[in-house]
Amino acid sequence: MKILLPIVCAATLALSACAGNSITYYQLPGSNYQLPATSQKTPVQLKVILAERLNQGNLVYQDSPTTLHFAQQHLWADDLGNEISLALANELNKQSTRYLFTPENKAKATLTVYIQSFQGSYDGYIYINGYSSWQGTNETGQNFNVRIAQQGNGYSNMVKALAQGLTSVAQSIAPYN
Repeated sequence: MKILLPIVCAATLALSACAGNSITYYQLPGSNYQLPATSQKTPVQLKVILAERLNQGNLVYQDSPTTLHFAQQHLWADDLGNEISLALANELNKQSTRYLFTPENKAKATLTVYIQSFQGSYDGYIYINGYSSWQGTNETGQNFNVRIAQQGNGYSNMVKALAQGLTSVAQSIAPYN
């Protein structure tokens, strides 16, 4: 009995420690690709390339002007580059009367979006920074630097603000019709 009691206590402590560290997975709103009703537009493949630090699956939060925090218990549910690509294609398709942005690689033209920052910050804003580059058209790429106030605390509100930021990115890089 003396030996059994410490084992039961240790097992209970181990299980309670695991229960307190649950992982939450996040998905960007609008990241389910919606094929537009009209297909008379010129198809353009949309590719998103993330800075290496954004490819780890963690949500990123800037703690100070010089430090980043990679959340251990708050992760992206799917590949972040793919989620951004689909959400951004949806936003660009809402704005463009000339092009049909698609994740498929059958298009002759390509819009590549390089994202260097995609994070929340200690100052209450989210930041999305990067640039776009076109191949196969006469369009020119654009730099973008989006800063949007986060409404409320927490990672869920940060993800909502990041999705809102992608709308601003689309407005920055959309070709003039």
